Amino acid sequence: MKKFLITVLVLIVAVVAGGYGTFKYKNREHGPDIYAMYKTQDSVPQGRTGVFMIGLSQTEDFDPTWWNNIFDHIAHVRIPWPFRIAALADRGIALMDPDRDYSTEEFTPNKLVDRFGAEHDIYSTPYIELYRQGLVEWIAPQESIHLDTGYFVYTGRQDGIPTTAGKTISYARLWYHGRGIEGRKIPARYQQQVVNNYALARLGERYPDVIFQQADTMKPWLWRKKIFDMLDTGIETFVLASPMVVYSGYEDFNNGFRHSIGSVEEWEKLNGRDIKVIIAPPLGHFKPIRDGYLLMLKDKLDTLPQGVSVKMVWSVHGMPWREFPNEPWLEISPAYRDVLVEESKQLLSQYDFSRFEVVVSQDHFADHYWDPNHLSLATNAAYMDGVKDGYDHVLNLPIEFYNENTDTLFYHAMVNYENFPGYSVYSQVQYPPSMWDQPYTKHYEIDGTQIDYLGVPVGPRYSPYIGQAMFDSWDAILSQREGSERVN
Repeated sequence: MKKFLITVLVLIVAVVAGGYGTFKYKNREHGPDIYAMYKTQDSVPQGRTGVFMIGLSQTEDFDPTWWNNIFDHIAHVRIPWPFRIAALADRGIALMDPDRDYSTEEFTPNKLVDRFGAEHDIYSTPYIELYRQGLVEWIAPQESIHLDTGYFVYTGRQDGIPTTAGKTISYARLWYHGRGIEGRKIPARYQQQVVNNYALARLGERYPDVIFQQADTMKPWLWRKKIFDMLDTGIETFVLASPMVVYSGYEDFNNGFRHSIGSVEEWEKLNGRDIKVIIAPPLGHFKPIRDGYLLMLKDKLDTLPQGVSVKMVWSVHGMPWREFPNEPWLEISPAYRDVLVEESKQLLSQYDFSRFEVVVSQDHFADHYWDPNHLSLATNAAYMDGVKDGYDHVLNLPIEFYNENTDTLFYHAMVNYENFPGYSVYSQVQYPPSMWDQPYTKHYEIDGTQIDYLGVPVGPRYSPYIGQAMFDSWDAILSQREGSERVN
């Protein structure tokens, strides 16, 4: 009996050890530590040089492939194996009621459509009829996504993609690129390109011999092709840059930069030639971008009367920090965020206000699920604290965005304005393309406190500051090149 128990114990230990080993292996980091390489890199270019900017670039019009790819990216970064298997399962066809695409509670739909917008299945049977036959299930919102929506699933056949990807695509089509915004177009790419064009003009003036290319991480085939095309021109140094204000492992070191370096290494093997790779510093490390945000704040402060009290809320996107304690963003961000906070305090002190306060909040992941101990200040809480403390004005600027996108216009707005009188997830955003060269603003009043979202730095008054910071990021590398063809 004793031998039997020992044998069982040994087997249990072996299974547990094996399972843990498999878990660690499946969730291992692929390739070298790109952030460590960045911190110790030789940043002096050699020979002919190209700048390659890689980052998330949201499409203006609805693109289901783009939304499928971003779902896949999020799933692989945030959800560890083996839980990812369930998240990526094809359990059937995701369906939504086009007249009620957002709901946290189960309801009886009047119509159901799939991710293509079709009301019928492949046999021409209306999905609503399948619902009435009891073949369609309600899927409750995920607890891990604050204010998530539920949806329906037809389980009679598979869809060919993960069911939750189908939900994401449907949601984007119906809300983000549908009833949610006037014109059904997202301004992010247009506003991003205005900034890029400013930086490119400066690049052409200062370094006419340097070539430039950009790509979207959600279009991997084109991304790889553009890298190969740039390397085929004969460059010797490949400068990687990102449009992100603060670099992160999630967007940059473990995504855009890592996979770009992988494509460079693939090209090197095919062509028998070595390429020097350098990563440019982030935009947030350069003063012009802070000046742009401070100018937006100043323009608002200039409209306020003397003697009022003002609370300034600088908000960042946020991440579930307890899950990613080694995220490079935590180490990189203070050089931008903390300096901006101090500069804004200096600005506010120049006005005859009765009192002022400056805080940094988090738009995402500062909720009951990801931050149960309230270690991060949610933007919604920052607003409501201002109301509770009796401030006359609470102002907000999101300092990691310089274009309006589906985060700022929809999800972050929904979370930030939770329980605000007058806010509804079904209210249409009045921001058509004709207005994209001016900031989109929002105003609320709660118990006498005026709450203002001041938008992002777009248009001819503000975007040049961001463009200059983008160029300065490239220039920090290019100016080190020996014999650089720099034109002053």
